[in-house]
Amino acid sequence: MRLKLWPGEQVIVATRPQARSLFWPFLALLLVLLAAGFGAGRLTRGQHIDWVAQWQPVLQAALLAAAVLLALRLFVVPLLRWCSTRYVLTNQRLLVRRGWGRRSEQETPLAGIYAVHAEQSLLQRMLRSGNLRADAGPGRSTRLVDVPEVHRFRTLVARAIEQLPAAWPGERPQGPDGTGHGTAQDTGFYAG
Repeated sequence: MRLKLWPGEQVIVATRPQARSLFWPFLALLLVLLAAGFGAGRLTRGQHIDWVAQWQPVLQAALLAAAVLLALRLFVVPLLRWCSTRYVLTNQRLLVRRGWGRRSEQETPLAGIYAVHAEQSLLQRMLRSGNLRADAGPGRSTRLVDVPEVHRFRTLVARAIEQLPAAWPGERPQGPDGTGHGTAQDTGFYAG
């Protein structure tokens, strides 16, 4: 992953979503392989029906093609989606990157974040993951789904916000695009 960093910016942590999202696609892959193996076995065993024996090569090719298409759709696509999703925390911003060819990137400057919330379901608690929401104003929040070690990640975000340089009284720090962003002290940061 190539990430262009701003001057003085350092990556604190880069991670992917927790791999539990691959459980159902993996189970679907196993079922597709099981069904394809069973079907191929039935086609090659005992030729009781004349038309099946006559069309056996075509039926085997169709079965193989269907199995490959189902495996691609049910397993490979979710795997690529998981592999192409990255959560990156630097000392200046929080990034969510998705996609291979057509990449989308959501960037939230740490100076604009005023609250960070971690939520966990029972299953997420058992797997030590969770969802993280960083609020940066009305209608501007970043949601990270299935973050591994979500409470540790939230703590790292809070520390990065606290370590932002303090602004001079009445002055807002400047981002790389020249816009001002408030500091953690200005926004009354809350890590809940």
